[in-house]
Amino acid sequence: MSDNLGTLSFDEVHKNLRLTQNDLKKASEPKPIETIISPLQKICVSLGSNKPYKPLFVPEEYKQQWSDYLTKRTKLQPRAMRYLCWEPTVASDKRFLEYLHRDNVSLSARSLQGIVRACHFNWNSVIQASFPKKDSSLEIVRGMVAKYKKPNKIIQKWNTSLDAVLSPQGPHSFAATMILESKPIKEYVELWGIDVQSEFFTNSMVQAVDQCRNSSVERYDYLFKKLLPWQLWGNTVFKKMIGDFILDEHFNKGEQGEKLQNFVLSEDRLGDPRLHRNNHKWSDMDKDARSRFIQWLSRADIVFFFEHVLPAGTDPHGRKEFWLNYFKQFKASRPMLCTTDENRLRISSSVMKDQIRTANFGKIRTDNSVFLLDFGTIVAVEFSVVGASYIYKYEDFKHFMSDFWSKQSYNESHFKRQDKCIGRIRHDRYGKWKNEMRNILSRYGVRPY
Repeated sequence: MSDNLGTLSFDEVHKNLRLTQNDLKKASEPKPIETIISPLQKICVSLGSNKPYKPLFVPEEYKQQWSDYLTKRTKLQPRAMRYLCWEPTVASDKRFLEYLHRDNVSLSARSLQGIVRACHFNWNSVIQASFPKKDSSLEIVRGMVAKYKKPNKIIQKWNTSLDAVLSPQGPHSFAATMILESKPIKEYVELWGIDVQSEFFTNSMVQAVDQCRNSSVERYDYLFKKLLPWQLWGNTVFKKMIGDFILDEHFNKGEQGEKLQNFVLSEDRLGDPRLHRNNHKWSDMDKDARSRFIQWLSRADIVFFFEHVLPAGTDPHGRKEFWLNYFKQFKASRPMLCTTDENRLRISSSVMKDQIRTANFGKIRTDNSVFLLDFGTIVAVEFSVVGASYIYKYEDFKHFMSDFWSKQSYNESHFKRQDKCIGRIRHDRYGKWKNEMRNILSRYGVRPY
């Protein structure tokens, strides 16, 4: 370095000294407080886990220890006790809880979460055996949770809301909070450390559905988008719930009725009950509920066809009002759209809010849409371009259209078969056609409701 000093100019030495001075100045400047405490914050946050522990697999030898204790009063090993806290039939047993209490066993956060999970899994029997007894299993577990003071966030949350997780009214309270926060189900149960497969949570979900059902319209989005689509509903519970909704007069109209109808049609476990592929999905549904839902769809098809498919939305012959008197008699109904009408309706969002239903529309190649009305004994056929209605015996109609829901496209002439129909009724503005139609319908047992 001394060899180089002689070759440096005064200006270069001064410049280097200034750079060194700046570096020393920056190093001595105080750092922002965030850069110092941020790592400390992360450490503090990690002290109390905010995620539920995963259930432990309980080896058979530990289950055998519990059986031996019941018969021979042998002592449980500490390791066996920790694992048995995750065996629902054992950890919710009052004798096991009393054993832990009597031996003053110090429970870890993992073990305590396992015990609460066990109570939740056997919730119905735990509640039945617990109240009003003061020394019940539930009271013992409440005491364990209240006694726990270490920094585990889930147990701390339980501690501040014991009645929401460990009381007979727990599912009702838990459901009310869930609706209030309106979080996704997965996020909400993780926040509370609740197992979605437990009886406690199933009861909470039933309570949540009931509370939303009897609440304001603002809660219906959460009901139809989060609660009812839950994939862990038991089939019997789910079908019973949907059947009750369909038979509830409140959901037979307005926005709530539309939301229910759209949900059922889009739900993989249900779908359109008129379609053959969905027969098995509706086989265990209440028959009155199934019948009423088909009536809803038929009524909607009538309104759709005569208000929106008809040119300019006109119905000078009163066909919509006439058929609305019969919608409860329908076995099935189906609009079949020509390309012109379908394209026009697809761009009209006010008309086709539920594009799922378009999958059930038929296809007409010519420029005249068709409406099929199946009464079981006879089938009536209407057309968007006014002219005449055709009425066929059901057996004759099946000869030229064996599949009512066929995806095949047809010409309108396919449905204008004077050689096979039992009636061809021309529409007139004076309403004479209505009397003629009523007479044919009544001959085959079809009468207005």
